[in-house]
Amino acid sequence: MKRFLILTLMAIGIPSLIWAQPERFGAGLTFTVKKRFNGGDTGNPGLNLRTWIPVDKRKTLHIVPSVSVFNPHKINHVSHITTTYMFHGDLDVQYTLFHEKSLKLNGLVGMNYTHILSRNEIVVTVPEMPVDSTLSGFGPTVGLTLEMRMSSYWDFIVSGRYSFTGLRAGDPALDEKFLVAPLSTPVIQVHAVYYLRSRRRGYSYR
Repeated sequence: MKRFLILTLMAIGIPSLIWAQPERFGAGLTFTVKKRFNGGDTGNPGLNLRTWIPVDKRKTLHIVPSVSVFNPHKINHVSHITTTYMFHGDLDVQYTLFHEKSLKLNGLVGMNYTHILSRNEIVVTVPEMPVDSTLSGFGPTVGLTLEMRMSSYWDFIVSGRYSFTGLRAGDPALDEKFLVAPLSTPVIQVHAVYYLRSRRRGYSYR
């Protein structure tokens, strides 16, 4: 967990230092299809943190790094309890396709990383002991976001994307079906977004 938190700070902080000062920060929820893994399921929803880094002066093009930490899911197998954790990170390029007053429609493409971690707590000793396992994978992402202005400093954003994620198993003892099962999945996100500088009435290029 400590390692992932460090990677989270790096994913958001390093791009901020390399490209430019972030324009805004968002916090929200990520919903996705649950994945069956190592005798358990991944949880929903995930807590997502995101920042937008403008690339052009008109602020129609942004670099958008984000991370999601999903609610751990526990399942009782009588002999042991399996807890499954899932983490998801994105690095997207977002471009404004349409804007009209208080609404913006953006398209995005990027890369995603998914990591699933399964831990077992033994309740009753059994002949075949369950094992802790991990699963991870990279892949491209495509999607759309709808931004709705709430005030000079706040936005509400709804986004939909599809993550095409291959995988790499962290435990060779895993059942074969887990070694070939894809992590690709649709993702829905909702965010409250705070701007570091007050904006004019409606959206505008500056």
